[in-house]
Amino acid sequence: MTATVFSLLRATPADRPQDPAPPRYIAIVDDDEGVRRAYARLIGAYSFHVQAYGSGTEFLVSVGTRVPACVIVDLQMQDMTGLELLHRLADMGLRIPGIVVTARDEPGVQKRCELCGATDLLVKPVRGDDLLRAIAHAISAPGCSDVQSGTNS
Repeated sequence: MTATVFSLLRATPADRPQDPAPPRYIAIVDDDEGVRRAYARLIGAYSFHVQAYGSGTEFLVSVGTRVPACVIVDLQMQDMTGLELLHRLADMGLRIPGIVVTARDEPGVQKRCELCGATDLLVKPVRGDDLLRAIAHAISAPGCSDVQSGTNS
């Protein structure tokens, strides 16, 4: 079984500075430790700096000091959904390109992800090359190539 990949609209980064490349800082937000570890190993093998978070709340605390080039979020998490997390980032004035991962390919999910500014939607099981392609798409969003190291201003 292979993952279904839906390319979505590109997010528009806010005027908030982000980490420069290389290495690009990629955040993973998933409440499943095994998934976080697997994604982190894969992404780290491609010269990205990776930080994994077990909850949306934990990630939101971190953006006070460091803003990633993109964030990979699980759609269904215990403390908040991936879409709620993307909404909260937007409310904070952050336009971080987001990749949403879900086990449920339900009607309307793709549209809801687009409305939240996600750049891609991946349906589990996610193949490594699909995840890497989604990251490349997310970090190539307008304004991501010339951003600076992030701090909370």
